[in-house]
Amino acid sequence: SCQTVELPSRLHRRHHVIQAESYLTKGNEGLVHHMEFFHCKVPYGTQIPYYSGLCDKKPASLLPCAKVIAAWAMGATPFVYPEEAGLPVGGPNYTLYAMLEIHYNNPMKLANWVDSSGFKIYMTPDLREHDAGIVELGLEYVDKMAIPPGQKLFSLSGYCISECLNVALPERGIMMFGAQLHTHLTGVMTETRHIRQGVELERLNYDYHYSPHFQEIRLLKKQRKILPGDALIQTCYYNTIGRENITLGGFKTTDEMCVSYVYYYPKIDLEVCKSSISDDALEQYFNALSALEYQHTGGGLPISESYGRLNGIR
Repeated sequence: SCQTVELPSRLHRRHHVIQAESYLTKGNEGLVHHMEFFHCKVPYGTQIPYYSGLCDKKPASLLPCAKVIAAWAMGATPFVYPEEAGLPVGGPNYTLYAMLEIHYNNPMKLANWVDSSGFKIYMTPDLREHDAGIVELGLEYVDKMAIPPGQKLFSLSGYCISECLNVALPERGIMMFGAQLHTHLTGVMTETRHIRQGVELERLNYDYHYSPHFQEIRLLKKQRKILPGDALIQTCYYNTIGRENITLGGFKTTDEMCVSYVYYYPKIDLEVCKSSISDDALEQYFNALSALEYQHTGGGLPISESYGRLNGIR
């Protein structure tokens, strides 16, 4: 569910977000799976229409509402920024519109739920030393991401390549101070790996006993510097023993994701550093299955349909 909101007028002055936490409607703790709060980054004076409805039906005018202000998932506790940094919001040319996106877990498709969940966000006009930023690592939320059924520990990785970070990062690099790891229901392990000049360094973040019902934003015990030319690899591991069909990437709780929201300072102009298999490579794969194994795949069929037609994938 997506809903646009108007931000308070005091944000005509620059502020720092210093804490963010969930505000869940009582009794809906098992319904709300995860939430994000996005600023609508459009030219000052642009009007954003009010919208409340399904996210995949939202108007194109809401596509710029994609700059993360806060994120939360089941089990997360309040996230407090370190004393030296805050997430910048507001300013003279800051557009006062945002969008709340909530993902629900409603497998019975009950129609009698009423929900008013959202965020409590704490801000201060007393700016801290550094502007903080959030960058999203991992795999794109699309059906090119696929996990076979019947797997005890199947891994997928998303890459933030060195060529990207070499261009995006300042010479002195950035300091990573927190992160939120995120998958859906079949995720059992996840880790963020750090590569420098071809050598793997100590892992940035990991959870080898991961539960999709306990996804907190964690402050790192020790802040880590990321330098130009480094590479980051987000790897997620899935258990699909109880599933009979392929699990695809997507927004539904029964779909899957592989994401880490990385919190860092000083802020740079990089908000997403993710990967996915190329469309051409995947089409060649499906066409090869059709030619060599007589599978009813490829030939321009939608990706999800080709995956759905696969036989004997275990």
